[in-house]
Amino acid sequence: MKPDKRKTFSDAEKALLLETYQASGKMKKIWCKENGIGLSTLQRWLRQEKNQTQIQPLQNWVSVIPTVSEKSKALEIQIGKCVIPIDHQTDLNFLASVLKVLVEVC
Repeated sequence: MKPDKRKTFSDAEKALLLETYQASGKMKKIWCKENGIGLSTLQRWLRQEKNQTQIQPLQNWVSVIPTVSEKSKALEIQIGKCVIPIDHQTDLNFLASVLKVLVEVC
């Protein structure tokens, strides 16, 4: 018998799956079966999301001003004096971690 291999999902994957579920309008059990997600997993994610939104204050939108740079084709995120360049080589998991910390601090 093979050991049970459980898929672990990143925070970004969870958020996308939750958004997909909520937009579907389907019952939890049906959506989970169609998407290969355990019902208890979806329920846990929904509970965690609910608890997180109750704890965290509302986020404010920030303005984004696109600029054209001759020296680089990278996107740059500027928060105060901090500039984070993002290009095709950027480690997206690391970027997500950095942004998560910035959201908590700001």
